[in-house]
Amino acid sequence: MLLLIFKIIFALLALSAIITVWQKKQKTLLGNKATFFWIAFWLILTLVVFWPNSTQILAEYIGIGRGVDLIIYLSIVCLFYLVFRMNLKIEGLKRDLTEVVRDKALKK
Repeated sequence: MLLLIFKIIFALLALSAIITVWQKKQKTLLGNKATFFWIAFWLILTLVVFWPNSTQILAEYIGIGRGVDLIIYLSIVCLFYLVFRMNLKIEGLKRDLTEVVRDKALKK
């Protein structure tokens, strides 16, 4: 019974997150890639919550011992990728800012 309540609450949370993502997309605050990523993320998470054995089946197919290990490995890879992308964006912004400041200083 408690597990069913958790699943329902999680489904509502995921639906709320997907609606929020879609609204951000409509206001052009989110690009196509980010919209696809976040909607896919919440849908996959919902599937895993409703059918937790699916991760075990996938983990065995790949050759990893447990489904939980697969989720942890994938999470770490995703986090490193997101940190890498953010680093690239920050470096680009620093370059752009340096260029703007130089142009402004040379005009004075």
